[in-house]
Amino acid sequence: MPPLAVVESTNTAYHPNYLPVAIVVGATSGVGQAMAEALARQTNGRAHIIIIGRSASTAAKILAGFPKPTDKDVEEGAKHEFVACDAMSLRDVRAVCKGLKARLKRVNYLVMTAGGPEANSMTEASETEEGINKHLAMRYFMRYLFTKEFSPLLASAKEMGQHAHAMTVLGAGMGVHLRTTDLGLHDALRGSYSFLQGRTPLIVAIKGMIAGAAYSDGLVAYFAANYPTVAFTHIHPGQVLTANGSHIDMGWMWAPLAWVLGYVKRAVSLSQDERAKYMLYALLDQATDSGGVFIRGDHGDIVSSHTFDAATFESPWKNLDAAADSNNTASKKWGVLSGIPLKGYGGSDAAVANLVRYTEQELARILA
Repeated sequence: MPPLAVVESTNTAYHPNYLPVAIVVGATSGVGQAMAEALARQTNGRAHIIIIGRSASTAAKILAGFPKPTDKDVEEGAKHEFVACDAMSLRDVRAVCKGLKARLKRVNYLVMTAGGPEANSMTEASETEEGINKHLAMRYFMRYLFTKEFSPLLASAKEMGQHAHAMTVLGAGMGVHLRTTDLGLHDALRGSYSFLQGRTPLIVAIKGMIAGAAYSDGLVAYFAANYPTVAFTHIHPGQVLTANGSHIDMGWMWAPLAWVLGYVKRAVSLSQDERAKYMLYALLDQATDSGGVFIRGDHGDIVSSHTFDAATFESPWKNLDAAADSNNTASKKWGVLSGIPLKGYGGSDAAVANLVRYTEQELARILA
């Protein structure tokens, strides 16, 4: 765990000789908001920062607090803007990505923190109108789609000699194995009792929360292997003290226990501004300059990482069907990425291939 003094000095030293382009998904609350604010302060407003969320009124207040860029900076492309998006809807996510890609030539930072109450509820177990488990919609699918759409622009930034980093803030370092069956939890939902929803924690809801975090390991591994010069990080935010951050939704039947756990959570939480310091440190860390995959803890510390040789490395997922159906024992080893053991990583080459194949099939169904 890096000392706070190191974290703060590293963040303070960030003064790029180019105008960075940053997209923060979920920046109207929590650690996403704090990261966007910290980046705006550190660049003194000299950046193109795009915050994506649902509330335009909240976004307006946040953007009003950003340092204002000079006229010269504005001429060079500095601006701060809000783009509305219901990230629970993959159609809406694609539309937002399409609009941004039409006017952006590069992206330096892509940060995804959005969760929302339904994606963090132990009692919520329903599906979206698009047929996606609500936990997985926010914790995985929307993050996968944003990453897929903007990875070429991250690679473009790298080709210009600039920093390029995609970060998903969720539940890194647990090493939970990716699911290999019922990836969308449809069978688990059918096996649950609908009348208990909202009253008590549901197994399917807890499975969704855990699976979403595990799937983020597969997400960063897959895209890092396909864009080896770009850094892809899955990081644990730790306990964050926000306006509603201490509330734990366990339903009215378990309300007393939820109150006790909420009190404990408040006691061990850091403010969103404090957590953002560690998240920003991880985002700007020079260790990511050469690209690769990074699994990080809640203080920005590297749990495990691997940098690929872009000239010689070949992704194990060039053929998803072959990789997913492979009987190769090595490809089924958990915690191993293309022969490289990674502490805290929950994937295997075969399991990641199976997950990505399933994800692409779902995206094709929804976005066709």
